[in-house]
Amino acid sequence: MNVQRLIENIIEQIKEAQLKLGFEKEVIRLYFPLESLCRLLELSGMDGKELIVRLKGEPGFADTLLGAIEFSLCRDQKRIEVCVSPYGASYVQEKVPDPPFLAAIIRLFQNNHCLTMEQICTCFEQFNHNYVCEKMKPGTDFDYVLYFPDHNPDPWYYCVKIEMGHTIYHRFTKEDYDSLVL
Repeated sequence: MNVQRLIENIIEQIKEAQLKLGFEKEVIRLYFPLESLCRLLELSGMDGKELIVRLKGEPGFADTLLGAIEFSLCRDQKRIEVCVSPYGASYVQEKVPDPPFLAAIIRLFQNNHCLTMEQICTCFEQFNHNYVCEKMKPGTDFDYVLYFPDHNPDPWYYCVKIEMGHTIYHRFTKEDYDSLVL
């Protein structure tokens, strides 16, 4: 089980939320689709109940940089709630620097709700000329995907949707992106 990879993912998601919404010293709840959480942990063939038992028995989640991380199975049996204490929220705010690229992309989307792909590509270009922008296949929920193949400055896949004059993005791990487009 790749405990460290999940903790890093949680930290990145908390940092993204803090950049978008600001900091509050409060409990953070993240919801992972079962399959996505299993991919992050490098586990397979588990249902939600089995995964919860395994997670609760893993000593690596009892005392992390974020404090104790708690897990529970959602009613739909398809998602896992990950609960991080206010201590963890404070840790991310105080100890984790704002990733420059993520901060720039968030500012870009916050300041203009009707972005063009050229504007988005310009932001990517400022951080690494070696980025990919591809049109996604019809029938997916997004129009374009952008990412850095060498993971510099960021390993995430940014899926962009332009609809009715609004431009939005969602970030995915490579594995979740691959699952999305299959």
